Amino acid sequence: MNKKRYLFVVSTGSNEPKKAFTPFYYAAAAAALGYDTYMFFLAEGPSLLNKEALENLRTREGEEPLKKVYEFAINNGVKMLCCSTSAKVIWRMNDEDLPKEVKFAGAYTLLEMASDPDTVIFYF
Repeated sequence: MNKKRYLFVVSTGSNEPKKAFTPFYYAAAAAALGYDTYMFFLAEGPSLLNKEALENLRTREGEEPLKKVYEFAINNGVKMLCCSTSAKVIWRMNDEDLPKEVKFAGAYTLLEMASDPDTVIFYF
């Protein structure tokens, strides 16, 4: 029997900080429950992965930075994928701009994962 996989597709970017934190919490919870869990960042999503956003983005002044929920997700076993086209073409990011835990992936990877009937998909 195949184990369910959770796929959190993140298109929300640093321009919407109150929405940006939510997928990290949900993904961390899924991973903590033992599910194979991925976050896939595309469109505006890669903007959340640059060092400046991780250090400085907050839902409100005085609240914890995005880096805290990013680390919470990583520490719970969430695997991070970033759309290479969105990151490289739209955001001009390269390998050095991403945290070491994040890997570039393309449309094929996302479509292949999404087509698996044992994958539950959340879109943020």
